[in-house]
Amino acid sequence: MSLASSGAVLRALLRPDLRAARTRPLLAAGTAGLAVTAGPAVFSTHVEPAPAALLLRIATVLGALGLAFLLDDPAARTTEVLPVTKALRKGLRMTLGLMAFGLFWGASAGLSRLGVDAGARESFPVGALATEGAALAALTLTLALLGLRYSASGSGSPPAASALILLLATALLLPDPSTLFPAPGAANGDAATLRWGILLVLALCFSGWELRERRTVHRGKGVRRTWRT
Repeated sequence: MSLASSGAVLRALLRPDLRAARTRPLLAAGTAGLAVTAGPAVFSTHVEPAPAALLLRIATVLGALGLAFLLDDPAARTTEVLPVTKALRKGLRMTLGLMAFGLFWGASAGLSRLGVDAGARESFPVGALATEGAALAALTLTLALLGLRYSASGSGSPPAASALILLLATALLLPDPSTLFPAPGAANGDAATLRWGILLVLALCFSGWELRERRTVHRGKGVRRTWRT
């Protein structure tokens, strides 16, 4: 398929896929995240980097939970005859969802930093928090893909959201040297950022693997599963 024809297919898929995708939870979660982080800046109540980072982390988790609903497709059985693969449609939704998540996150990060006292803004760890956000978003979409794989109803959000909350609760219980959510300026901040970066790469790799189309080949009475891209 040429580049021009690929672009035409993507443009043709864009509008119907946006209508079919459950975007309202993501939009609602992103808006709630903006409201959470806007408080100090709106009311001119400047805070230290640690409370501002906490507010941004809350907004990040809200946005990630909104992403969990993006791939739900109760009508999936009726679209199996479309001349495009499910992988392409899921990949398009994931890309658009990550773009929306990034826009909401960037706005929330800007509000959070604006709410920090001017003398301490340089110590606000935007880069480290961005790595956390990207990893959480990628992890959520990976969980949503897994939820869809084992869902008969075409809705992977309940297991994905539940698993995300469970993983976050487990991460909060980790001892301080291994914590994934260090305070700004903490000595273990770089190690935590490295862990999030590794988690991000693993989530992206697993998502790419999970997006590969499956087909079933019948041989007599046996059934053998193979992969195709």
